[in-house]
Amino acid sequence: MEPMLPNHTRTTRSSSRKTGWLRTLGLACLLALPLAAPAANDALPATVNSALAAQKLDANQLGLWVQAVDSDTPLINHQGDRLFNPASVMKLVTTVASLDVLGPTFQWKTEFLADSVPVNGVIAGDLYIKGYGDPWFRSEDLWDAVRRLRELGVKEIRGDVVLDDSYFAPIAADPGDFDNRPDRVYNALPNALLLDNRAVRISITPHGEGESAVTTWPPNPRMALQNTLNLVDQPCRSSTNQPVIDIRNPTDPGAEIQVRGTVSRQCAPHLYYRVAGDPHDAFFHAFKRLFESAGGTITGHWRQGLVQAGSKRLITHESRPLSNYLWLMNKWSNNIMARQIMLTLGAELEGTPATELKAARVIERWAADRDFNWEGAVVENGSGLSRISRLSPRQLGNMLLSVWKSPYMAEVMATLPIAGIDGTMRKRLTSGSIRGHAHIKTGTLRDVRAGAGYLLAKSGRRYVVVMLHNEQGVQYGGGTRVQDALLTWLYENG
Repeated sequence: MEPMLPNHTRTTRSSSRKTGWLRTLGLACLLALPLAAPAANDALPATVNSALAAQKLDANQLGLWVQAVDSDTPLINHQGDRLFNPASVMKLVTTVASLDVLGPTFQWKTEFLADSVPVNGVIAGDLYIKGYGDPWFRSEDLWDAVRRLRELGVKEIRGDVVLDDSYFAPIAADPGDFDNRPDRVYNALPNALLLDNRAVRISITPHGEGESAVTTWPPNPRMALQNTLNLVDQPCRSSTNQPVIDIRNPTDPGAEIQVRGTVSRQCAPHLYYRVAGDPHDAFFHAFKRLFESAGGTITGHWRQGLVQAGSKRLITHESRPLSNYLWLMNKWSNNIMARQIMLTLGAELEGTPATELKAARVIERWAADRDFNWEGAVVENGSGLSRISRLSPRQLGNMLLSVWKSPYMAEVMATLPIAGIDGTMRKRLTSGSIRGHAHIKTGTLRDVRAGAGYLLAKSGRRYVVVMLHNEQGVQYGGGTRVQDALLTWLYENG
């Protein structure tokens, strides 16, 4: 997800928590930014200069790198070596590194084990559920696991359900650190045993009565739902479809979901997603509800712990391949998926439990092995939801040029939003022949508008395009118009 809120008042964890290359290079790039040399506007296409002037934006705060995939020199190099915050364009680094290191067919496991094999359908001791960082483990996957347990004949669990998320180290952070919105899904923190991206689904069904008009999933008796929604018998329009959802104490196990406002009974049902409560509570109560709905019973509760030696594996759920997950991550800019994938790099190559520092070391070695000159680069958590992340247009451009010649070019291209068609580019460049000709990963934060990917020009020539713009207010439409002016010019003239 890409937040575009004007009230980002708090930064992410300080770069002082990083060690080695991240700390040294991060401080270097932050100090270097104000010293960047002024840009020469005449190096830019006239339509880009016109867009900058119309939006009252400064070319000195813009970095561009445009190069044909069959060329050795850039067509446009505008502040190409200056370090910028790339926002969610950073997910391209996570994408390419994970394909190189893990491979496109890599899958995540979620294991279900027991102290002993079931006897007459009864697990006399504890059931263990161990996560390995699956970035997209859904309630549907949990239901499939329940179905498979029932097919094994398991009908009763007399002990506890032990949740083992030790594959990742705990993330020592407040989800509200970035912008003081801890209930937003884009701020959700990673966990090795994650359900539904850590989100609570809030369903508003206006034709219901009273409490039935609002339901939540997963069910969680520790969280309260306060529904004061005003249902009216009027045509559905903007003035009669204004639900308000607030989460009180979202990081507490006993968080309260408050739903108020006005909704017409003639409006269609709608789903909303928030982060609230304890993720272990959510996982356990979803599992219990599904298991009981299939005719099973659980005597105990849940506790966090480790799978014990000698436990018997009952079933293993395997995720879809990494390449499928990268499609989801990039098309809709899913932050927590990127963070889970980056942590997996750390766990797989540096050992468990995974940490962001281990993952950063993997990225560092990978970039060095590819002969990328990433002096000053700061990757942080791999999602781009960061105030200290830095990359230059040249660094991103050279990475994308190398991708074009790599075995995984098709996999990377398939993950990128297509102009005028899907993902975060679906509403841009929707008319004219350029529609469908630009595959661009977008990025947006306060004072950041970024984009990078590939464009097929009218001439039939393919270009790498990197656009990084860091300027106050650039996220409010103006930066998008500058980018679209460049893409349109390149399509017509490249």
